[in-house]
Amino acid sequence: MGFVIGFAPWIVYWILVGNTGFVTAVAVAFGIALAGQVLQRARRQPSRTLEVGTVAVFALLLIAALLVDDAVLARWLQPLSNFGLFAIAAVGVLVGRPFVREYAVGSVDAATAAGGGFRYVTTAMTWMWVAAFGAMTLVSLIPPIVDGDATMRDDGDPLSIVCYWVLPYTLMGVAGLVSAMFPGWFDKTSHLLAEQSSMEPTVVSRPSPPEDRVEGSLVLDVVEDSRHDQPFAVAVRGAEPGAALTVRTTGTDLFGSQWRSEAVFVVPADGTVDVTSRAPVRGDWDVADSDAPLWAMRFVSDDRVPELFVPPAGPWNVTVDVTSAQGRVRRTVIRRAAAPGVTVTEREVDGRPALLALPAGDAPTAGWPGVVCFGGSEGGVDSQRSNLEMLASHGWSALAYSWVDEPGTEPTLVDIPLERFATAVTFLRTLAQVDGDRVTAVGTSRGAEGLLAAACDGLLDVNGLVLTSPSSVSWQAIGPEGEIPDTPSWTRRGRAVPWAPLPGGTLMPQLIRNAWHAHRDIAAGRPSLLRLGTAYRAGLAAAPANSILHSERVAAPLLCLTGEDDELWPSADMATALLARRAERHDEHRCFPGAGHLVRWGMFPSGAQWTGGIALGGGGIGQARAQREAIQCVLGFLSRTAATTSA
Repeated sequence: MGFVIGFAPWIVYWILVGNTGFVTAVAVAFGIALAGQVLQRARRQPSRTLEVGTVAVFALLLIAALLVDDAVLARWLQPLSNFGLFAIAAVGVLVGRPFVREYAVGSVDAATAAGGGFRYVTTAMTWMWVAAFGAMTLVSLIPPIVDGDATMRDDGDPLSIVCYWVLPYTLMGVAGLVSAMFPGWFDKTSHLLAEQSSMEPTVVSRPSPPEDRVEGSLVLDVVEDSRHDQPFAVAVRGAEPGAALTVRTTGTDLFGSQWRSEAVFVVPADGTVDVTSRAPVRGDWDVADSDAPLWAMRFVSDDRVPELFVPPAGPWNVTVDVTSAQGRVRRTVIRRAAAPGVTVTEREVDGRPALLALPAGDAPTAGWPGVVCFGGSEGGVDSQRSNLEMLASHGWSALAYSWVDEPGTEPTLVDIPLERFATAVTFLRTLAQVDGDRVTAVGTSRGAEGLLAAACDGLLDVNGLVLTSPSSVSWQAIGPEGEIPDTPSWTRRGRAVPWAPLPGGTLMPQLIRNAWHAHRDIAAGRPSLLRLGTAYRAGLAAAPANSILHSERVAAPLLCLTGEDDELWPSADMATALLARRAERHDEHRCFPGAGHLVRWGMFPSGAQWTGGIALGGGGIGQARAQREAIQCVLGFLSRTAATTSA
């Protein structure tokens, strides 16, 4: 309604200018505009650029109407008034007061009004009006320029009718229609996409694998039982040289959806196809790699949109099926996270959930060295279970701790006390089975940010920090709807830790594009992905000095693991900045080509590197190599820090 009131003087003017004298039309419009301002002042309502500008424009037009001959006004008054609208809208944008925002702010809550997305949309909508008013001005200039005798009252001249009246008001009508329809359309499609990306699939029981079978002369060599962090080598003997041989690998995820990879090989002269040393001629991978049958798996179920692979909670059944002219052999093998004897128990640390993994057997006299693991903004501890079991399989006691507040189902990073990270480290140090003098901490993404912030402030004492996809600054709070205005992610001793703002408005072009393609993506069963790196790069470039994490204050060595193709935030650049502040010879930064934000410690399908509609980046052989090398990097770093402490 406020939008219509803002245009009320113009509507009256357009009605009168073609039916009464020019002075009367302009004077009445000026009077209405002025009266509106007086009334607003009396009600102590804020001024708006459209309304103030309208008073100024009609004041100038009234002077012109009183001083200029009607014959001139009949030709030029319409272009002048259209230009006045153009000037009002353009100046409002340039001075940071776009008129669309001034009207829209009253229809949304304060948090939305302060958000970058709201600022972006209202600014863009105002620019649309600027373009419409500019086009109206140019169109209405055509009659007096092309035909010097043309006037706005030439009811028998098609050029005058079309250019003075039809086209300008058509342009304005289109702009008004877009302004009216866009918010509802965008909200509806955005909610549709949000529902698609937030749908929680149902965890299902592990399905029974198909029966093993052997037909013909083929012999399949594959380890019957191995861990996620061990090689998955497939070799086939007994095929005829020169023949085609197909290797198909299938498995289901935690939610019962099937993943599959397939590749065709030409059998060499010795009759043996070894995926470790031989590349296929076609298929889902094209390199020689022991783990290719796993990382090349792609999502093939039709019941849900592809999502990041999540392994079953227990052993993962992987079926290898090989066929050639010489026969067929099929076998199901097991991949698991932990070595025999590793135990994982649920704990509570200062009232918050935790998981503790211990190696098999009795602890050494001094205790096992320890690792505390902090996940990312996904919250909870289940995301770290596989990491804990891998670490325990290699002789480390490992604790996962839930540092994220989780009201309902959506984790929210708001006012998280950095002391939580110290609490978890202290808990592990004091366990009887743990060598309290050899404890390292591991953090991922936002968890790495909080862990490093706590270490920079001297809140915890560890022998080393492993930071996967870390940040070099403290970011503002984020929630389910994006950044939370004027709110920190972290607190220290109850006080806010200075933060770098996240300009969420930079993501609006992606959001609008995703909304435009929403129905098409849903029909095709594909995700509509948001690449947050755009916003984080912009925020990093403008980050205030007090938001920087002073890594030089951390005495312990750092290991940073990042992916060159991180699409969530610029972790490689931020890790480089962290280590540049230190110049510590024991630090290490491993940046993996072709890998994304999530570098897991184990070999899993890498064909869907996104979750909840957020693109993580990476995939294929680059992601696989990163995950394989990251395991060795972490274990080597842990061994060095533990040995240094022991010495």
